[in-house]
Amino acid sequence: MPSQNGRDLLLKIGDGGAPESFAALGAARTTSMSINNRPADATTMDAGGIQKLIAAAGVQDMQVRLDGLFKDAAAEELLRAAAFNRTANNYELCFPNGGKYAACFVISEYARGGSYDGLESFSVTLLRSGAGTYTGGA
Repeated sequence: MPSQNGRDLLLKIGDGGAPESFAALGAARTTSMSINNRPADATTMDAGGIQKLIAAAGVQDMQVRLDGLFKDAAAEELLRAAAFNRTANNYELCFPNGGKYAACFVISEYARGGSYDGLESFSVTLLRSGAGTYTGGA
């Protein structure tokens, strides 16, 4: 598989409408996604000291992190409102190959800042709430 441009990994937030429309959150500098699988431990006393795990019985969590600059006031307002109001929103994570992952996320961390001679920046960490859907790309 050829390398893909990191700048093409895009995070979008839904507006809650029907049909829902999604807007890019900003000029991302870095976007990352991680999936953590925590299998259930089924080790018993007669296992001879060898751990036995059941993958499907455990818990999976997903985290998306975005650091960047706001592209406009509308994107800033959507993200700020979701953080301050502690709401769950639908998001899309768009991959460079055209694939897309859509799910409901809550904001676990939100920060913004800037210097007197620079642009305002922000960072946000999202945690998935419930199952998501992956649509493959090219």
